[in-house]
Amino acid sequence: MEKKQGISKEEMRQLVESHSWIKSPFAYTKLGANLSLVQQQSLLMVSDHLQTYIKDFYNLKLDKSKKRPKSLFTEHLLKNGIPPFRIYLADLGVQAGNYRDVRKAINEMAVMVEHPVLDDDGIPTGETAFNPVFEEFRVKETGDYYHYERENEEGLMEMAESVRHYGYIDVQINPKVAEWAFDMSAGYVNHLKLIARYSTKRPTPRLYLMLMRAIGQGKKRVRYTLQELKEYLGIVPYVNEKGETVTPYPKFAHFRIKVLDAVRDDLDRMAKLNQTDIRFEYELIYPGSRKRGEPEYIEFKIERTQLGDAYNVIVNHQPSEIRQQPRQQELFMEEYREKFKQCMDEMAGKVKDDSIKAKLQMMQFEHFDTTKKVLYLQLPDSGYYQWIESDNVIRFVWSHLSKHFGKNIQLQYRLLKSSPKP
Repeated sequence: MEKKQGISKEEMRQLVESHSWIKSPFAYTKLGANLSLVQQQSLLMVSDHLQTYIKDFYNLKLDKSKKRPKSLFTEHLLKNGIPPFRIYLADLGVQAGNYRDVRKAINEMAVMVEHPVLDDDGIPTGETAFNPVFEEFRVKETGDYYHYERENEEGLMEMAESVRHYGYIDVQINPKVAEWAFDMSAGYVNHLKLIARYSTKRPTPRLYLMLMRAIGQGKKRVRYTLQELKEYLGIVPYVNEKGETVTPYPKFAHFRIKVLDAVRDDLDRMAKLNQTDIRFEYELIYPGSRKRGEPEYIEFKIERTQLGDAYNVIVNHQPSEIRQQPRQQELFMEEYREKFKQCMDEMAGKVKDDSIKAKLQMMQFEHFDTTKKVLYLQLPDSGYYQWIESDNVIRFVWSHLSKHFGKNIQLQYRLLKSSPKP
């Protein structure tokens, strides 16, 4: 059986079939900023219900329409109403004991869409309005009563009665704004159905969807301005309960740590569990010689994970990209070598002792495995290995290296004049 990077084609198939992928209108993925993970997952489950409509959109050639927006739904449905449906909380991964908190979170959701105001003849007036995407989006419960025995205060068994709750969300899409909320003019994003359920960081699903759109357009490198990125992620100024305007992450350094690095690390964690089909690295692009403050662009370098590669082979019938990755890594190795040089310069700038500076300069870059996140370094001898691995030195070195190569990196050494690392 053909092997691709240690996994057979049959194993690839089993991996792909253990997950579900869905298509979401790109316009719809931009709605519901600042939602919790369970709230985001509930919106993605709406997309799951819309898969038949997306198929019909293309089968009925609605994508050929010159009208803007390109409504996912037919005129008949918009006029007569889109059938309601249910999303079961169990499908969101919610345990019965958490229904109360989830019910509160879902019932407090207010997903709005901005759309043009039309006059009585259906002509835009030039004004815009915000209206709710759903006429109904509330949690309801059914209860099954059952009996069981329990021990009373006297130590005797007695019958007790209890109820097991089964929760679901009643969903009714607002037909008056559905063509804007589910506009297909910008196409759709093909993505993992349970991406928000697998995530641990709130921005992860939205940045994932943004990068998955780029993958769907055949792009493995994509640039966004900081403003574009913040607007899609919903990280924009807002007015709090006191009437004060609050700007999230006013300093780019905070945005980088709390969003970019946090999401990258979250996807790296998920990649090890086969819970995401992509991961990324990013680079800050500054104008001219400036290297600090807000960048002009943030460039993402997107990679398929083992799960994503399996999907590409089994579903898209494309050659394995992971098998070709070592060749691709060599193209970027000079970039990683430059990162290492920058890191060493930073460390040298923080050390006053010239002898320690000289020792640090003896450590050389050899290779960076982006798949396994292993940084390979050359050391002059075993004595140097003992010095670099001492508590204070390794803590100092690792903190700087992880800043440039990611917090999940592992260090491996090759000794040039002595025996291999013990």
